Amino acid sequence: MAAINMNSEQFQRMMQGDKPVLVDFWAPWCGYCRRIGPAYEKIAEEYGDRIQVAKINIDQEAQLAEAQRVEVIPTLILYRSGKAVDSLVNPGSKADIDRFIRDALEK
Repeated sequence: MAAINMNSEQFQRMMQGDKPVLVDFWAPWCGYCRRIGPAYEKIAEEYGDRIQVAKINIDQEAQLAEAQRVEVIPTLILYRSGKAVDSLVNPGSKADIDRFIRDALEK
C-alpha cells in the first residue's frame, strides 16, 4: 500500500480513525524529501496493515503544517487517537524510520 497524499480535510478524518497515523510533512522542492521518499514508500508497504502512512505537501497545506509546528522538512509525526506521539526530523535512512515507528508505538 502506497503512502496517501492528504489535504487538511483528509488529515482531520484520519485523526479520528482507530489506527495510528504516520505523516511525512514534505515539499516537492525539498531535495532531501525526494531522496528519502522511496524509503518512506517502503515503510508504507511494510506497515500499511498496522498504521496509516500519509504525506502532506506543506506548500499546499501551509496552515496545517504550521498548526502541527513543522519547521523543518522532512518531518515525520506519528499520531495516535488524534494526538502527536513523537516526531522525527530529517531521517537518515529507512532503518531510522523503522526504529522511530517501533519506539513511538511503544509510548
